Amino acid sequence: MISRGAESMPGTRTRLQLAFLTGQSDPACCALSPQQRAFGKALLAPGRVLHPCNFPYDAATPDHQPAALLAASWHNTRHYLRSRRPGFAAAHGPALAQLLQAAPHTLLLAGSCGLELLANLELPPALAQRCSVLAYGPVARRAPRVAQLQVLVGRQDWVSRLGWRGARQWIDSGHMDYLQQPAVLAIARELAARLQQEQA
Repeated sequence: MISRGAESMPGTRTRLQLAFLTGQSDPACCALSPQQRAFGKALLAPGRVLHPCNFPYDAATPDHQPAALLAASWHNTRHYLRSRRPGFAAAHGPALAQLLQAAPHTLLLAGSCGLELLANLELPPALAQRCSVLAYGPVARRAPRVAQLQVLVGRQDWVSRLGWRGARQWIDSGHMDYLQQPAVLAIARELAARLQQEQA
C-alpha cells in the first residue's frame, strides 16, 4: 500500500478540486488508471487540484493494475447493483463528504455507473451544492442533486444510450473511449474554468 497526495499546479489557493467517480473494475483498488490520471492532469491549472484516488477514495489503495474487460464489466455491474442497497450511503457517504469538504467546489468526473453511485449516496443539500458533475457515458436511473450536471453520451455508446434517459450532449465516442476524445477534454476544460471562476 502506498499513500497518495493530491496533484496540483503552483499558483493561487485551491478553488476547484477534480475527482473521478466511477465503478471499480477491481474491487480491491481505487487508484486512478493511467488514462484517468493523464486526463485529470490535463485539466490542472493554478488553483486546481486532482484527487489521487477514484471512488471510494482510499488513499492506501494498491497501485492500478489493468483488469480484463469481462471481469471489469462484472465488477462494475455488481457495484451498480450494490449501490442500491440501503447500507451503501452509510458505508461510503462519509468518504465522499470528506472529499467535498476539502475544497470550495469539486468537479466530479463520473464515468459509466458513477452517476448512479452518486445518486444513491444521497448527498445532503449543503454538500450537493459543493459539487458539479461531468458525466460521460452514464448508466443511471436518475440524476443526483448537484450544483451543475453536464452529461455526455457517445453516438457509438449503446451501453449509455440504453442506460441513461435524461438530457445529454451528443459526442463521437464509444463506451470505453471518452477520455481519449479531444472533444471531451475541451468540454471538461471549459466547465472547470467556469466553475473555478464562480469560486473567485
